[in-house]
Amino acid sequence: MPEIALTWRDRMVAGLADRVAEPLLRRPLPVAAMRAAFALATPLRAPKGAAVEWQDVGGVQARVLTPPDARGDLLWCHGGAFVAGSPRSHARLTDLVAMASGLRVTTPAYRLAPEHPFPAAYEDCLAAAHAMAARGPFALAGDSAGATLAASVCAQLCADGTPPARMALICPAGRLDAARPDPADADPMFLSRPLLERLLALYAPGADPTDPRLSPVHADFPGAPPTLIHVADGELLEEDSDALAAQLRAGGADVRIRRVRGLPHAWHLAAGIAPAADRALDGIAAFLRGAA
Repeated sequence: MPEIALTWRDRMVAGLADRVAEPLLRRPLPVAAMRAAFALATPLRAPKGAAVEWQDVGGVQARVLTPPDARGDLLWCHGGAFVAGSPRSHARLTDLVAMASGLRVTTPAYRLAPEHPFPAAYEDCLAAAHAMAARGPFALAGDSAGATLAASVCAQLCADGTPPARMALICPAGRLDAARPDPADADPMFLSRPLLERLLALYAPGADPTDPRLSPVHADFPGAPPTLIHVADGELLEEDSDALAAQLRAGGADVRIRRVRGLPHAWHLAAGIAPAADRALDGIAAFLRGAA
């Protein structure tokens, strides 16, 4: 992606991520504090004209937002480093995608670590995906940890012969391995090596890092769908996007990677504040509805 001109609001978000969030997250913060921080992002109300309800989707409670004149379905796996986040905390992001795409967005409240370590989150997202597939075609997406879950779920759906129609991944962690080497000159903005190692210890203690349910770069994707990947240029996980793209292309997928310089990991969470985040979500919405 060509380098974009950042507004002062975009630069403000980047500065907060670099000088406030990243140093803070290097510390061993209690999981409860991380969850409280995500909860602060919960919007007060749904978009005008949209309907919100909670449904049992494959045995998992899920928030379902239906925009006016909905014309399709999207399963969204929310982020939060596998230990935090919820359908409510990510509603600002998913609601914007729903309204821009016209897709009904289902966000499962999957189980969180450390109370429910790997593979609980994967199993919940897969159960919801199987329920969606039984109803008909749907798209699949996720942000950060949710993008990792979405990619792993997609691999199983491909193996089942029921791949999603399209997939969008925001800054996925493709290789969850504490022994992974750091890329040269990786920018720790918002996501640092100490944080990644601590979250892995909480999420998947003792797990095999080559398990494709955990690290989707080790998965096969036969019959993979068209996929859009967004990643921050220079972030710790940038190489994961390239490795995932290679695996998806080996399965026959048309994969596009969009990189943005000067913004933090999963900058999309600043939607409504940073214009770059709003543009990114508009691009994802267009892709998911097949218009881009």
